[in-house]
Amino acid sequence: MERRRLPAHLGVALGGMLLCVVYAVSGGWVRSTVIVLASGAPAVVVLADLARRRLARPAPWWCLAAGLAALTVNGVVWLVQVGLGDRLVVEGPLAAWALLTGYVLVLVGAVLLITPFARRDGGTLVEAGVAWLASASVLWVVLVHPALVRQNVPDAERFNTLLTVLLVSGIAGMVLRLAIVNRPARPALLYLLAAVSFTLLGTVARVQTYSAADGTSASWLGPVWIVAYGALAAAAVHPARAALTAPGEHAPDRLSVKRLSVFGLALGLNPVLAGIQQALHGDVDWMLLTVSTLVIVPLVVVRIGRLVHRQEEAEATLAHHATHDELTGLANRRAAITHLGDALARAATAASPGVAVLFLDIDGLKVVNDRHGHRAGDAVICAVARRVARAAGTGALVARLGGDELLVVAEASPERRDELVAAVRAVVRGHVDLGGGARVAATAALGATWVGGGEHATAAQVIADADRAMYADKRPRPDARESAEHGA
Repeated sequence: MERRRLPAHLGVALGGMLLCVVYAVSGGWVRSTVIVLASGAPAVVVLADLARRRLARPAPWWCLAAGLAALTVNGVVWLVQVGLGDRLVVEGPLAAWALLTGYVLVLVGAVLLITPFARRDGGTLVEAGVAWLASASVLWVVLVHPALVRQNVPDAERFNTLLTVLLVSGIAGMVLRLAIVNRPARPALLYLLAAVSFTLLGTVARVQTYSAADGTSASWLGPVWIVAYGALAAAAVHPARAALTAPGEHAPDRLSVKRLSVFGLALGLNPVLAGIQQALHGDVDWMLLTVSTLVIVPLVVVRIGRLVHRQEEAEATLAHHATHDELTGLANRRAAITHLGDALARAATAASPGVAVLFLDIDGLKVVNDRHGHRAGDAVICAVARRVARAAGTGALVARLGGDELLVVAEASPERRDELVAAVRAVVRGHVDLGGGARVAATAALGATWVGGGEHATAAQVIADADRAMYADKRPRPDARESAEHGA
C-alpha cells in the first residue's frame, strides 16, 4: 500500500510549531539557536525549491530567501554574543545591517510577488494599501510613537521604525486584497499574509516591550518571528504558489462615492491625529505627519487620476456605441439622420453645392443565412460595408440603417454625385470568403438622389426618394436574382 506523503506546506507548519514549543520550554543559548533555525530553515527550503526550479518567477523568492538569510546572520550574531557569550546587548554593525537588510529584502520580495496582479488590479491594490497605511498611522500614534518617546530613541531609528510600520502595513493590505479576489492562489497568499502580519506584530511588540537596560524585548516575541518566517516558507512550497503568476478576477474600476470617501478619510486622518496630539500633549509628531502624507497623497492623487481616466474612457465608449453600428463600426441610423439633416440645412442656405444620398440594399442575405448561418450573413454585410466605405472616401458618411440597408451621405456637386455613384456601384458586386474554401456572392441594389444648393428637403423625404430609386434599381437586375439563387 502506497504511503501518503505529508504536504510540504503542512510539514513546514508543523516544523514551525515544534520550534515554538522548544522555544517556550527552553532558555539561554537554546532559544537563540531556535531563532537561528526559524529563519535559516525556511531560507534553505526556499533555496531548495529554487534550485529545483519549482518556483515560477524566481526573482521574488530569491529576495525572500536572501532576506531570510540576512535575518539568520542577525540571529547568529545574537547567539554568539548573547546566547553563548556574556553580553546583554548585541554590539557591532553586522547585526544591525543584517536586520535592516533582511527586512528590506523580505519586503521587496513581497512587492515583487504582487506585481503581476498590479498590472490588472493595481487600482484596487493601491486602495487597499492606502486604507492600511491610514490604519498604520493610528497604530503608530496610539502604541509605537509613545513607546519610542519613553525610550528616548534617536530620530534616525524612529524614522526607520516608522517606515517599517507603514510599508509592512501597506503590503499587508495589498496581500489581503489579493487573497480575497484570487481564489486559486488564496492558500499561498494567506501564508504570505500571515508572514507580513506577524512581522508587523513583532515590530510593534518589540518596540512596546523593549528594555534599554539589557537590550532585549519580551520573550514571547520569539514565537511571533518563528511563525512569520515559517509562513514565508509555507507560501513558497504550497502548490497554490503556481497561481501567483495568474491574476484573479478583475474588480470593477469606477469612480464612486464609496471610493472617494475612503480617499477623503485617508487624507484627513493624519491632520486629525496631529490635532488630537496637540490638544492632549501639546506636541505633534511631525515625522508621521510628513512621511505618511508624502506616501499617501501621491498614491491617492494617482489613483483618482486613473479613475477619472477610466470614467472618461467609459463615457467615450458609450458615446461611440450611441452613434455607431456594433456589427460594422459604421455610423448608425440615428447618427446618419442627424448628419443628413445638418447637411441639408447647409444646402438650403447654399452653404454647400448640394447633398448626394445613396441608399443600398444588399441582395440575397436570407439565402446566405439559411445555407451558411447568420455569421456568414454578418460577414457579407461587413464586407460590403468596408467596400462602400473605401469607395465613398473620407468626405462621405457611410451608415448602416439596419439589417441589410446602407446609406451614403456626401456634400457634393452633380458631377461628384455621379462619380460617387459609379465608384460605389463598382465595388458592391463581388464574392466574400467565409473560410474553409466557402464563399458567397455579394451584390446590392443602389438608389441615389441629390438635393441642390438652395433647395429645401427633410431627411425623411430624401431617404424615401433614395429608397424608391433603390427599388427601381433592384427590380430589373438579373444579378440580384442570381446572387439569391447561387449564394454559395
